[in-house]
Amino acid sequence: MTQPQTQLYLKLIETLLNSPRALEMEILNAHKNLVNQNLISHLITVGENLRKKQYLDQAERLISLASKLLQLEKTNSATVNRQEYLKFLMAVLHKVSQQATPQLIYSILEQNIDKIDDNLGTILQYWATETFNSVKPEQARSVANDIVNFCNLLSDFPKGNKANNLEVAIIGYQTALKPYKKLQFPENWAIIHGNLANAYRDRIKGNKIENIENAIAFYHFALTVFTKEKYAYRWANIQRNLGIAYLYRFKDDRAENIDNAIAHYQQALLVHNFDDFPQDWAASHNNLGDAYLSRLYGNRQENLLTAIHHLQEALKIYTPQDFPHQWAMVQNNLGNAFQSITTGEREKNIEEAISCYQKALSVHTLKQFPYNWAMIQNNLAGAYRHRIKGNKSENIDQAIFFLKQASVVYTKDKFPQQWADIQYNLNQICSEKNQ
Repeated sequence: MTQPQTQLYLKLIETLLNSPRALEMEILNAHKNLVNQNLISHLITVGENLRKKQYLDQAERLISLASKLLQLEKTNSATVNRQEYLKFLMAVLHKVSQQATPQLIYSILEQNIDKIDDNLGTILQYWATETFNSVKPEQARSVANDIVNFCNLLSDFPKGNKANNLEVAIIGYQTALKPYKKLQFPENWAIIHGNLANAYRDRIKGNKIENIENAIAFYHFALTVFTKEKYAYRWANIQRNLGIAYLYRFKDDRAENIDNAIAHYQQALLVHNFDDFPQDWAASHNNLGDAYLSRLYGNRQENLLTAIHHLQEALKIYTPQDFPHQWAMVQNNLGNAFQSITTGEREKNIEEAISCYQKALSVHTLKQFPYNWAMIQNNLAGAYRHRIKGNKSENIDQAIFFLKQASVVYTKDKFPQQWADIQYNLNQICSEKNQ
């Protein structure tokens, strides 16, 4: 685009800003030759510049006008109010750029849960791409950083539709990579690849096997930059996350994947020691406990005892006062370990498992952590199904109750695999009850 053409668009935008909103369409109709994709790009660019300078009313006006002119694909549902989506996106990115607290960002997300869907991902990608193409490189990278930080918070957002949260995050990370080339900005490039890997590892939509393979590939991309020698802490983080991915992996030999996970966790502990990085140390021990719970090689009961050891190590750091969320996750994992032990005092172990699950539920409530809450309900059902203490029929009824509780969150449309598992377990338990 030539300089004179650019000046025409900028002059039109200046005219719009100096005129009442009621005259916007009249002004645009008088300049129909300029109402095109280039005008939309300039509206977004100028709006973003104004936002960075804290001229929020003018910025919102231009962004809102751009949203009216956007020609996006229609969804299968009713026509999307794109202006509302874009206003929400601008509002949350503005707060992120101001380094607002996660609690404040989460309150904005909670108020706009209905807008965290495929439409938001499309609008985010479109807006960001137009912005990157229109602003200076350093400003494009600043916008990309805001998008990455937003996606990090969205990935951890405990409410709304987890599948949708991750889909938007994946689009955001992929889009944020555009201003960051590996040779020029290797650290940022690797950080985003690590975040993208985390999102694919936890992804609910799409093919589960392919998601994990993509995650592993992205982690290895990050490791081409994050070496132990140059970026020891980040290298160890990727090692731990790779361990989680291998634990989830179903491609190739399952037993070897689990042992690969254990090896990566142990690699992480070479850097994340108790004295220097206590939280990371605890996280790796929790992960090791989870891996030994699933380990196929070796003696099953010895693996379970090793799992309990690592989980109890994690509790040295993860206290309910300082780290309630992590403490609850470890309690859930401990419950799984105690429930699985078949040697020793079986009755005592199951009671210990139930106690651990109930502790976890004191933090992972339906309102605050619906996904985790449902998972624990499912685990409690297993414990009551095999409970020795108490009346067998009453225990079975409790197991059925907990499974039905879990199905409140694990619905067929949102979590098809978990829903199918619950239906299978319900059928099995009901058959046992009728025998």
